[in-house]
Amino acid sequence: MNTRSGDAEGDIRGKMIAPVRDGNGGQKRKLVQSNDIQRDEDGGAKRRIIQSSDQKNGKILRGIHGCVSPRCSAPTYQSRFSWYEQDIWTYITRFLDGKSLVKLGATNKWFYKIAMEDTVWRFACLRDLQVPETFPVSSTWIKIYASAFDGSHSYLFHQKEKHIDWMRLGAFVLDSRTSFLTESLSGRLKVPTEGTIEQMLQSSGSCLINDIKSGIWIADLQLLRCPLCDLSTCDGTMQTLDVRHIELFLSEGYKDGSWDYNLIGSHKLEKDASAACGAIFDLKHLKKSSSSGILNLKSWTGEADDSQPKAVIAPHAVAVHTRLQQNEGILVKYHTMKAGTDGDIVSIRISQQLL
Repeated sequence: MNTRSGDAEGDIRGKMIAPVRDGNGGQKRKLVQSNDIQRDEDGGAKRRIIQSSDQKNGKILRGIHGCVSPRCSAPTYQSRFSWYEQDIWTYITRFLDGKSLVKLGATNKWFYKIAMEDTVWRFACLRDLQVPETFPVSSTWIKIYASAFDGSHSYLFHQKEKHIDWMRLGAFVLDSRTSFLTESLSGRLKVPTEGTIEQMLQSSGSCLINDIKSGIWIADLQLLRCPLCDLSTCDGTMQTLDVRHIELFLSEGYKDGSWDYNLIGSHKLEKDASAACGAIFDLKHLKKSSSSGILNLKSWTGEADDSQPKAVIAPHAVAVHTRLQQNEGILVKYHTMKAGTDGDIVSIRISQQLL
């Protein structure tokens, strides 16, 4: 049978020769139909073009290309540690006391700027006084800190000759305009509502005073010589609960002596007194557990034979208690100091002396 050479060549071109093994292990050639070749209607061979789905939809696939985004010329990390990081040192100052802050500020100008920040001294003052609240102040906090922790007390400025010893009790807050003063801590507190201060003291041994300057108050316990005589041989002493507004020592009126203490009332107990007591409460917080807990004398006054002065301080109150030997009675005096003639009360004293 005769065949056309074109058909034979087309058949051969449309097939691939692949080696296969025969039954005796030898190899022979076998024609295999290629998937890429298909015949047309005339019997001719043509190559089939395979297209992807993206190409059919009109999309063109792009190959792999290099990144053309701009490179950052600056390093992304610091090559060395810097000692002059303001945020770090501002945080470190939270752990320094006043003396350490002054030493840090004396290092150089950069540290001086950090250490003299008013917020740094505000934090240190509230932390060391252990008061959580703050009020607007007219002085810088570094001056307030110095006046509170430089070892000064009210008798260092006036009546030095009467002073024997003193003890810092702490700080508390008076945020209302009225305070409750009392010399009796036994039993339930009775708040007088009528009468003058003198009448209140005579009836209940306590009184209310108004026009208190709000803010942080510092409390000291003072031991003084006998106020009745000037004899060097007299062994008489007087105990005074001395509280003051935190900015009192920075006021010009106090430093120049134009502000003075005024006696607002007194109470005489003409019988044996077992203890000399004095307490100051913020009337607004009188019923709070922290303030009413002061009446639990067993928790802070010590043993029955302990004659050393004891004191307790609360967020809005302060109290002192000293057991006495047998005596003929006690005289309690109440003094206040105003910031000028018509100013607010900036200091309070409750004094006890034996008759």
